[in-house]
Amino acid sequence: MKKFLQLLAIVTLLIWGALFLYFYGSGRIEKYLDPSFRIYALISGIGFLLLGAFNFIHRNRDVGLCTHDHAHGDTCDHEHHHHGHDHHHDHHHDHDHAHGCYGHDHGPDEAHDHAHNHEHEHVHAHSHDHDESPSSVAFSLLVLLVPLLVATGYSKDAFSSDYVAKWGKIERQMMQKRIAEARETRSRTASADTPPVTNPYTREGIEAAEGADGSSTPYPGQADTPPEPQTDAAAEAWGAFTMDDLKKMVPQNDKGEFLLDVPQIFYTAGDKELMDVMEGIPVETTAQLMEETLNNPDNTRLKAFRLFIECCAADARPLSIPVDFGKAPPDYTEMGWYRLYGKLHYATENDEIIPIIRIERIEATSEPTDGLLF
Repeated sequence: MKKFLQLLAIVTLLIWGALFLYFYGSGRIEKYLDPSFRIYALISGIGFLLLGAFNFIHRNRDVGLCTHDHAHGDTCDHEHHHHGHDHHHDHHHDHDHAHGCYGHDHGPDEAHDHAHNHEHEHVHAHSHDHDESPSSVAFSLLVLLVPLLVATGYSKDAFSSDYVAKWGKIERQMMQKRIAEARETRSRTASADTPPVTNPYTREGIEAAEGADGSSTPYPGQADTPPEPQTDAAAEAWGAFTMDDLKKMVPQNDKGEFLLDVPQIFYTAGDKELMDVMEGIPVETTAQLMEETLNNPDNTRLKAFRLFIECCAADARPLSIPVDFGKAPPDYTEMGWYRLYGKLHYATENDEIIPIIRIERIEATSEPTDGLLF
């Protein structure tokens, strides 16, 4: 049984190593890990294989541990050393000797003492900590092995529509919460008690920081460091975001449509400067489509989404925006990939700011190499 468990442990190591290398070599790892972490899967796979090979080569090596069961009355092949036996001869002497598990010829008292001492030594020599039973070890190895093989064989390397729908709704709610908090912050900073904010690197800004009389004492409430621009006045002082800035930052196709990912569009919601510039611009984006279940009373919308990963598939977040066809959407494949063309708009629905693409045309496409965004 112990031999079988030893081989099972070696097989487990080899299978883990082989699967790590398979995922890395086949490209399946791209569905699960950020690129910066993939090298560790390769290193781990090689390490598992080397460890499994080492254990297999040395599987029969005697490392000084008891690997068999025996009764203490049976003959064994251990060496036992006894020192300083007093046999009541004319003189005393010390001696060491190797023997089996049989005793020596001694007198009755000496034989009793020797047997007692030998039993004591033998107990210490053969006491082993067998904390885990063979069945528990076998169960542990199977837990490491079976789920991994089943998951590898049956995984579609993709998230279900239920997952996308659930977490997409949560992400939208979190975004609207951030927008509401930003609105509240702007409302507070724009109150009458707030001193006017100017660009701290202009003469007016320097004079304001030093105080109206030109002294180094700031006006009440003035921070020791230059204030961060937070209001519309501050934005004007720094220079507002313009269409020229957008064109410098975002590439366009040959028709002048801005190439934007769904997460980029998603995060523009609530930013007044960006929305003012991007309202009505033509866009092209590639995304997966599925049914839209939020704010879709006329059933003219679908949901375009992309999965965004920070580290691994366990933290994948679907970021989605509605796409409006103005009529019943055309036939489409649920969770299929499409290239979408239309105009970007921002609508306020249920007191929420929603970016929407009003679709002009769509084209079915294959999954891009960057299907997951990192």
